Amino acid sequence: MSQKGKLPELQILNSNNLTEQFHGRVLESLNHGCSVQFYMIWFSPATKFGKREFMAMDSLFKFNPKGCLMILSKSMDSGSGYRILKPLLDRGFKVIALTPDLSFVVKNTPGETWLQEL
Repeated sequence: MSQKGKLPELQILNSNNLTEQFHGRVLESLNHGCSVQFYMIWFSPATKFGKREFMAMDSLFKFNPKGCLMILSKSMDSGSGYRILKPLLDRGFKVIALTPDLSFVVKNTPGETWLQEL
């Protein structure tokens, strides 16, 4: 395949220590007595997580104070992401950012073939 026709390498597809821990971290986070579980996917850098996104989380917890939010994001599963989420954590809300293991997420779905072909 020519350089022009080559797909760019996506960093989100790369495995690392956090992706290898994904399944265990998900199971651990689901064991917190949540009244309802919410999921969010964040592909952008943590620095792009602004007031609008924070207000969405704040509203979510205002109406679901015993709910849990799992953010699937490599950038939010970092020191910067933790600093963004800390005000919610300090108020006792259950929010966690996890670096996803995409091969685990799409296993036994049509997405598995798609991911293998990338």
